[in-house]
Amino acid sequence: MKERDKLIDGAKRCLQERGYAHTTARDIARASGANLASIGYHFGSKDALLVEAMIEATTDWADKLRQSLADDLPSEGYETLWQRAIELLDLHRPVFVANIEVFAQAERRPRLRQALADAQETARLELAHWLGEATLPQATQRAVGAFYLTLLTGLIMQRLIDPERAPTAETLTKALHAVRARAIR
Repeated sequence: MKERDKLIDGAKRCLQERGYAHTTARDIARASGANLASIGYHFGSKDALLVEAMIEATTDWADKLRQSLADDLPSEGYETLWQRAIELLDLHRPVFVANIEVFAQAERRPRLRQALADAQETARLELAHWLGEATLPQATQRAVGAFYLTLLTGLIMQRLIDPERAPTAETLTKALHAVRARAIR
């Protein structure tokens, strides 16, 4: 495994175990078995490495969700999507806690903000594509992807704060049907 990959893997472990705010460069070096100086060489800073690791960990989560849905959507519908998203979200909770920690830093760090904005744009388009909206015009795909990303982001926040009262897959599906019926009128 290359040194850079070791660092990303070590940083992902640290994000899961310690979170963004409590991870030091030494923690990452120790978890990865890499040299402390290699963080600066490969990434420029500990923060840049942690952001890349967080984006990769979130992408890994999204890939798991996409794979778990590959055979079922659209035949099983949106309740399956939300149920699997909730299950994977709960399973990978530390990744999303770290996400929130990173998002809070973006206001004062333009490069971080740009990296997160680029990741969101990718997520919008990928969500639309793997939810079967690839035949729509690009602008509509982006809008549909943005809608789902907004729902998913809100769901993540609610499950992190209050999992017992956060929406269930059934609740979200009923709400989508109600909104859709109202929008058609």
